[in-house]
Amino acid sequence: MSQSWSSELWRLIVDTAIGWIIGLVLGIPLWGIIVGMLVYVFLLGKRLRRFEKWLNQSLHEPDEFGGIVEELAFRIYRIRLRSRKRKKRLTEFLRRWQDSAGALPDAAVVIDRDGDIAWFNQTASTMLGLKPSDQSRPIVNLLRNPRFIHFLKAGDFSHHLEIASPLDISKILSIRISPYGNGQLMMLVTDVTHIQRLMTMRRDFIANVSHELRTPLTVIMGYLETLKEDESCDPDTIKQYLGRIEAPALRMKTLVEDLLLLSRLDTGAPTGIQTSSVINMSALIKTMVTDAEQLSQGQHRIVVDVDEELQLKGIEKEIYSACINLVTNAVRYTPEGGEVIIQWLVYGDGARFCVRDNGPGISADHLPRLTERFYRVDVGRSRSSGGTGLGLAIVKQVLRRHDAELHVDSELGKGTEFCCFFPQARVVFSGQSMSTAG
Repeated sequence: MSQSWSSELWRLIVDTAIGWIIGLVLGIPLWGIIVGMLVYVFLLGKRLRRFEKWLNQSLHEPDEFGGIVEELAFRIYRIRLRSRKRKKRLTEFLRRWQDSAGALPDAAVVIDRDGDIAWFNQTASTMLGLKPSDQSRPIVNLLRNPRFIHFLKAGDFSHHLEIASPLDISKILSIRISPYGNGQLMMLVTDVTHIQRLMTMRRDFIANVSHELRTPLTVIMGYLETLKEDESCDPDTIKQYLGRIEAPALRMKTLVEDLLLLSRLDTGAPTGIQTSSVINMSALIKTMVTDAEQLSQGQHRIVVDVDEELQLKGIEKEIYSACINLVTNAVRYTPEGGEVIIQWLVYGDGARFCVRDNGPGISADHLPRLTERFYRVDVGRSRSSGGTGLGLAIVKQVLRRHDAELHVDSELGKGTEFCCFFPQARVVFSGQSMSTAG
């Protein structure tokens, strides 16, 4: 910088000296000095105008202005370059941050120190109904839940808040707020509806298991106390009491076995096709029919429609457990004289196993919950028939492990049909003949 000042001073001295010499020649040396200084000022003005024009233009390397003006121009140029690079880095960082926040499965909202919305991601638009025009608007004007407003004003963000969704009251949202920067807030909103439902199902499951076990235990304990207190019981009476204890004990045994089976099915990975064995479904269904006839005691007509050539890749024990559950349910809930139809046929590119009855049917509002554990359409009838309330839950899990789906079709007074649909990859033909189902 000192060199630039020196150069500029020499310009002034040279211009002044030239003016003094000319003035000396003309006999007016003082006016020559004045004119030389004015020439310097005029030329400096021209350079400053060029400097101003360059300053107002886009960023490019400055011209040769000379002297102190050129030094200032290059200094400003270098500052501009650093500023441009810094701005580019900040813009790129902001873009990456917004892209990252936009990819979050949770809604993210930035709230400024005045409580206005500074920014939000796409998920917030879907989850909270925010629109681009909502930026700079107060968050409390858009989320008008009184609990949220109190939570925001209280300023205690050490815990989260759960409220109903402003778009769908059946959904539960969990809100977490983290202060940062100069009074700004980052609000993250998570849809916890599924978690809440799982917690509810867990509580119901524990309550149902406790109830299901308590009932037979009460019966068993009652008879055991009677045997303990009545010392005059003869062998026939003892045998009679033991006979009455057998039924609730067997019920408890069946319930525990079903729970253990469900636990294994829940934690087990899907059954790989390569590691599965080929199941002779025709022979397996004959075994099911024999068991169903024993349960029916001749009170029902059982019809079988099976493709003898159609086989299945899977775990035989699990497939039998799922299918026999459907068959025995149909026998249990179909009145005497009713009909139960069992089918194993090709369907589209895959195959289906169907059990249809002409029993009382199931109301449409019960159908979505049939595979829930311990869910019963008729509690009294189910328990009296010996069911544990876990059969269809077992069916669902077995089918999940075999890449299959369960479809239920029912109409009150006309009967019910349960169908298990297996994909093409699971189907094996032992011969050339094929029968198809529409």
